[in-house]
Amino acid sequence: MSQPTARDRAVVPWSDDQTRLHLQVLVEGVAGLAGFEQSAVTLRRDGVFEVLAAAGVSDGFVGTVVPSSVIDQEIALAEVWGAWRFVHHDNMVVDVVDYMHVPDITPLEGDDAWHPLDSLFAPLYDDDGVLRGRLGVDSPRNGRLPGPEQLEVLTQYAGLARTLVLLALEREELSERVRLATEAREIVRQALGEPTLDRVLEACRHAVVSCFDAVGMWLTAFDVDGGTSTTSFSLRGDAELPYDEIDEDVIALAHHYWDHQYVAPFSRHQREQPGLSADDAERLLGFLDRIGIGSVLFIPLGVGPECLGFLVLTRVSDSRTWTDVELDAARDIGRDLGRAVANARQLQLERAVVDRLRKLDSYRVEVVNTLGHELRNPLFSMSANLELLEVSDLDDEARRSVAAASRGATRMRAVIDDLLTMAQMSDPRREFDPIAVDLCRVVGDVQQECHAAATAGGVECIPELPDGPALVVGEPEELFQLFSNLIGNAVKYTDPGGRVLVRIEPGDETVVITVEDDGIGISAHDQEQLFREFFRSTNPEALAKPGTGLGLAIVGRIVDRHSGTIEVESERGRGTTFTVTLPAWTGALAVDVVEAG
Repeated sequence: MSQPTARDRAVVPWSDDQTRLHLQVLVEGVAGLAGFEQSAVTLRRDGVFEVLAAAGVSDGFVGTVVPSSVIDQEIALAEVWGAWRFVHHDNMVVDVVDYMHVPDITPLEGDDAWHPLDSLFAPLYDDDGVLRGRLGVDSPRNGRLPGPEQLEVLTQYAGLARTLVLLALEREELSERVRLATEAREIVRQALGEPTLDRVLEACRHAVVSCFDAVGMWLTAFDVDGGTSTTSFSLRGDAELPYDEIDEDVIALAHHYWDHQYVAPFSRHQREQPGLSADDAERLLGFLDRIGIGSVLFIPLGVGPECLGFLVLTRVSDSRTWTDVELDAARDIGRDLGRAVANARQLQLERAVVDRLRKLDSYRVEVVNTLGHELRNPLFSMSANLELLEVSDLDDEARRSVAAASRGATRMRAVIDDLLTMAQMSDPRREFDPIAVDLCRVVGDVQQECHAAATAGGVECIPELPDGPALVVGEPEELFQLFSNLIGNAVKYTDPGGRVLVRIEPGDETVVITVEDDGIGISAHDQEQLFREFFRSTNPEALAKPGTGLGLAIVGRIVDRHSGTIEVESERGRGTTFTVTLPAWTGALAVDVVEAG
């Protein structure tokens, strides 16, 4: 009986304990009932033969391996004894002896005596004639070669061993492939949120290649505009290969195969595939030969009725066929990867839209800045000349005309200033470098600025501020602009005798600021468009007041830049309350500012 050596011991344990137990019962039975001291069954795994079960041998024998070449050589030397093979010790060669277990026995006299170098085994073939295992016996108890009765018993055990070995291999292959396929599909699902094709492949390439015992893969996705994008991965570290040489041949196949949910194992032994002409097959085989690939599995990718690309798994040799289990798993992965490709493509489209909008915003800002600055110069000249006319000796009619022109210039200056401010707040390239800002100080400065207007309008402005600072994360100038607009509007749209209340309420994570007035109020319809550029209220009382329609739009932009929120509560004729919530400053700088105050 061939003895695999300890140096070739397999490190991967057998996964099916139940099958191993059945085979152990088999070898113990064949040793006991057929009259031998030793028996072992060996299975072919990954190009070598591994001892899976043994009886009457020393510990450590199970799990050892012997190269396939040694088994093949032993079969070539053997005499055919029905289902069994016998190698006489006179015909044994050194290569085989190196892997034999030589029992410590003294041969008997006679031609039928068993010699320590004799070998008796039954090769176990599958239905396709592929050697999948081997049942061996050694050291007959009577010291003689088996007679007809023993051979009959051995033949029965050979048939049973074949059945168990094929079942064991099938169960192991099935369980292993299903396990790997499940893991690969799970990893592919994790790739669903990846933003690019390369990231999709990176997230799943190792698992997919390992699952199918491949050496590499390439993935081609179809672009929205009809082009293709290809990315690849190889365990061998291959350089980028010219996959575009065969795109014309395989793109049409991908659509056809996705429609029929067909995956195509392709090699010289499996060159006939649906929709593939003989000339195209030969051209594809030539391409695979040039890049050192013997077999591929072609998998269409898609979502619903739409084919989005294809995945190709590669093997160096075509000696191992793609199993049905692998084909089923490949179909699942094709659907999973199809969703990942669809998501990546959608993200790419969204990024393109965002880029176009950003460029449009930048262009709009440039136009507004250019117009604003170009208008300022002639407006300044016009205003200066109007001021000179105001001090000149004019009649009443002329003086009224100059005053009207001056008011128009003032309104135009306000519009230009607001346009430039709006452009700054909307500029996507404008940096935001926040610091710790004390809103109590900001609101105090705004109230001082609005004091003259409030006094002239007979409006009382009442602050309700905390004892200490109310620190937020922001830019001081922008926050001053924000509350200047809110408080200024409250004063402007409040009738004489009314009041404006400004309240600051600091919290652990946010600071809430409310600006409340008892002025003319805002209708529910107007509130829906309040923060839109150039919107003016439909209330005649509000339209009677001067304004550009940009103040609250600027407020909205500044609140967004500061990651805050703004809410409005109002009723026509009953006043308005704006509530602004801003993130509080929670960094170490907060302590420094408090101590400095």
